[in-house]
Order: sequence, then structure tokens, then C-alpha cells
Amino acid sequence: MERRVCGRRDGLQRGRRRVPQLRHDPRVGDTADARLDSVSLSTYLVDTKKSGGGADGESGGKHKRPNISSDSAKVRRMQRNMTRIQEVADYLSLPKKIVEIALDVYAEAEKQGVNMRGPERESMAVAVLFIACRKAGNARSLKEFEEASGVPKRRIGKSFMSLQRRLDLEVKQASTGEYVQRFCSRLGLPNKTQMIAHAVAKKADSLELSNGQPPVAVAASVIYLVAAYTNSKRSIQEISDVTMIGEKSVKRVCKELNKSRVVLFEGVVMT
Repeated sequence: MERRVCGRRDGLQRGRRRVPQLRHDPRVGDTADARLDSVSLSTYLVDTKKSGGGADGESGGKHKRPNISSDSAKVRRMQRNMTRIQEVADYLSLPKKIVEIALDVYAEAEKQGVNMRGPERESMAVAVLFIACRKAGNARSLKEFEEASGVPKRRIGKSFMSLQRRLDLEVKQASTGEYVQRFCSRLGLPNKTQMIAHAVAKKADSLELSNGQPPVAVAASVIYLVAAYTNSKRSIQEISDVTMIGEKSVKRVCKELNKSRVVLFEGVVMT
């Protein structure tokens, strides 16, 4: 029996939990292939910088023919990366719009010569999707992407910073409110609680009461407080499971926010 000591096989990564396998879902191939046609891979096969020409790929009036084997390898790499982006998007149930933004960012990264090979391939592909979510105002935390892809969030964050720098991207910080609605929905909280939580989260952001905590942690804590105040209480563990924020972190941020509860809930109708 064949035995592999390192690398990935059947969705397993040494030292890590099982990573969801979506590669055999026919929807993935169809979506990725359709998108490959729409972005026209041939656009990226001729390196105009190396040829010394302009956008038409000419140098000194002579058209330089691209290396066929090199081009084939690039097409295969792009297909793999774009399919991986689609896989993670499917796992997170992200809308088509976000996938399209991600693939546009990915195509630009390839065009700019960003390293999308080897050990960096997986984290870069996930980071591209992370950027797309931010751009679309549909924030997902690094922890959620780690869960979906099996790539450590530290590596995703590092690739995100690298892409932001290389592509000169302006990616705004996610707001607390972007997380609140989705988490409330997953917790099955009533609409009234969701509305109050959103208002309190917005106020916490504007008054800078988060004390430097990440928006996703503030969102988790706001939901816990508001749910309790509106008689729709959820346990710390339930909040932690849905938001992927540790129970200790939720308690710590709750303690900070509770100090300003009068200001946070001022003018908010609780009934």
C-alpha cells in the first residue's frame, strides 16, 4: 500500500484536521471553467515586460511567440488556483458576486507577477477571497477562512498583506456591523434583537469602545449582551461556536463593553 509521509492527500494535511473536499462537486468545475473563459487566460500568457513590448506584445515590430509548454503550465496553475477559490467560496456559501471579485483580483495578481506557486499557492488563493469579501462588504474572519480551507490564519493574513502591498489595494477594515447580522441569523435570534445588536455595534464602533479588539470579537460580545437584555439569551459557548471567537475573549470584551452599557444602550428601545 502506498504511504505518503508529507504533503496533502484526500483532503488531509499532516498535523491538521481533515480539510473539506469539494473538488469533485461538478458545480465547481463548471463555474471555474466558465470564469476562465470570461477572463481570457490568453491575456496573461505573453509577458510584455520580458518581451519589451507594449500591451500588444510586440517588440521592434516583431511579435514574440509565447513558449507553449510554459503557457500550458500557467494555464493549469491558474485553473487549479481558480478552482480552489471556488471551493472555499462554496464551503462558506459566498455569493457569485464575491467569487467574481476574487477572480478579478487573482487575475491581476498573476498579471503583476505575484508568486502564486508552491507553498504560497494555497494561502494566496484564500487571501484573494478574503480581499473580495472585504471589498463586497461581506466580511468573514480569518478564522472562518482557516476552517474552510485548512490554511492557518497566520499564513492567510501574511498573504493578504503581501497582496495588498503588491497590488496597491485599498481594503477597508471590516466593521462590527458586517458580522452582527450574519451571526444573529445563525443563532436564530429574533429580528428585534438583530436590529438592536446592529445599532449597539454601530455605536461601539463610532465611540471606539472596542479597546483595540477585532470587529468580529466585538460583534460576538455585542450579540451576547443584547441577547441577554432582550430576553433572547444565548450562552457564551453558543456565541463562541458560531463566531469562532474563544469564550475567554468574548467574556473579556463583554466586560469592557459593559462598563459603557449606559452609553451603548442610550436611546435604544428594548421592548
